[in-house]
Amino acid sequence: MPRLNTVHLTVFSLTFLLLASSQAQQTSSDAKIGVMETALNKRADVASFALAKAAGYTAIQMHSGMPPGMKKKGHDQSKGLPIGDDPKILDSWIAESKKQGVEIVSLCAGSLNKCQIWDRDRELAMRIAKQTIDGSHQVGSNVMLFPFFGPSNFQTDDAALEGVAEFMRELLPYAKEKNVIIGIEAPITTVRVMELLKKLDFPAHLKIYYDTGNLFPKEDIYETIREYGKDHFCEVHIKAFKSAIAGEGQIDLQKLADALNDIQYDKWLIYEANRSGKDPVGNRVAIEKLIGLRENATAENSRPNMTN
Repeated sequence: MPRLNTVHLTVFSLTFLLLASSQAQQTSSDAKIGVMETALNKRADVASFALAKAAGYTAIQMHSGMPPGMKKKGHDQSKGLPIGDDPKILDSWIAESKKQGVEIVSLCAGSLNKCQIWDRDRELAMRIAKQTIDGSHQVGSNVMLFPFFGPSNFQTDDAALEGVAEFMRELLPYAKEKNVIIGIEAPITTVRVMELLKKLDFPAHLKIYYDTGNLFPKEDIYETIREYGKDHFCEVHIKAFKSAIAGEGQIDLQKLADALNDIQYDKWLIYEANRSGKDPVGNRVAIEKLIGLRENATAENSRPNMTN
């Protein structure tokens, strides 16, 4: 092999650095970082767009709101979401989104946490789900988060799993018609959620909305991302565990970056707060660090081998 002189090495090094810098700048400009509205202490509030912008975000996941009187004991099955009853609400979101430069990337149907969807509250839950799908479609988002933190949790009960599957069989054609993906977020192991997807023949409009903080105590999140993320995740919540800020608790940002890179994850990373506290700015910085770790690993893997 011909011996490289200093000039050759310098030109080669500068070329590589320029390419790596260009790649990093492109990745940074394309970085998909958002904030869940509840991390701003808001729900279905048009003021959230200005708050998100002030915290340095260019994207937000909005909460689809609560039916009137839902917090009281016993749910009125005839009620619906305000965003479904008053079209001016979503119009105001769209206008404020454009004004603030904060994109609506998904809607969270948080009120479903209070519903037992396949039996007691089926009528209400179906209305909430469809109105949130409608809202997602109207604002230009294609993801609706469907949470399972309440009486519809199906981790251990096979009858509950079948109840959820039956509910989804009715809902999925509506989601397909609106081209909105239903993302399941739950304190339920990914293996168990995969049982639900398998039971439904892995529908294109039903995916996993993965949450790092919810699942960290239940499974190896890094290996789970590698095994299931590429084909089955629609979005990811970046949530800390045992800390208010991602990377300061028990979740290792470098391991998370490596796992996301291994599946070439290119969808949104959305900050969601936990019970340790809300820190939108601190977690934006943490997610930017996570993206930087991903970029550094990509650049390192692209470095030519100079040993031969």
